Amino acid sequence: MNNPYTKQNSKRKALLRSRWHGGLGACIIFILTSTIPVWSSEVSEHSQHHQHMNHHSNHMGMDEHAAHRAAMENPSYSVTTQQYKVPEVTLIDEFNSNVSLNSLLDADDPIALNFIFTTCNTICPVMTATFAQMQKQLGESGSNLKLISISIDPEYDRPKVLNKYAKLFNAGSNWTFLTGDSKDISRVLNNFDALSGSKMNHRPLTLLKHPTSTQWIRIDGLASSTDLAKEITTRLLN
Repeated sequence: MNNPYTKQNSKRKALLRSRWHGGLGACIIFILTSTIPVWSSEVSEHSQHHQHMNHHSNHMGMDEHAAHRAAMENPSYSVTTQQYKVPEVTLIDEFNSNVSLNSLLDADDPIALNFIFTTCNTICPVMTATFAQMQKQLGESGSNLKLISISIDPEYDRPKVLNKYAKLFNAGSNWTFLTGDSKDISRVLNNFDALSGSKMNHRPLTLLKHPTSTQWIRIDGLASSTDLAKEITTRLLN
């Protein structure tokens, strides 16, 4: 019996090879050949629901992933410096432990933070794979870098789901995945200017923070692992 995931992945890999090159393309191909088939089987019911909604939206003349597709077809990024007020919220990590976001971010270590959701099949696996590859490229110099990924789909991305997702990307002890109450997640997104309406069109965003600074370095767009490693080395580790 033919495996639908195999057929789908073959088509997607061919398309990506024609459009992508460099660090981001390598991340996508890695994801498609190893992670996505396994992860799809874990969330098949949830994914089928989204596929049905996407199919319906396409018939209505809408593309819920339009912003994601545009970002992936034109990978670029911009860097600005921003001041954010971290909300007083308690989130939950992938081990089902309560985590004060303020305490986590008020650390003596450099921080790289992004926003993802596990059933996203466009920019989220790219961003997660980019974090993983960037960590490898930094090597020992980035050993004290704290990685944080916050889910924007807290209703589905409960701790067990995030734990499995983290394992697929070989996340180490310095990489924390967070979920929580929907209202708390909305406050976090609002305070970091990361709200984009529908989660399907959330913006690719990475936030960096030096341990001695109150300011955040905001990277909008899909930076490759090499670019991200350079930004972190220049702005956080030197």
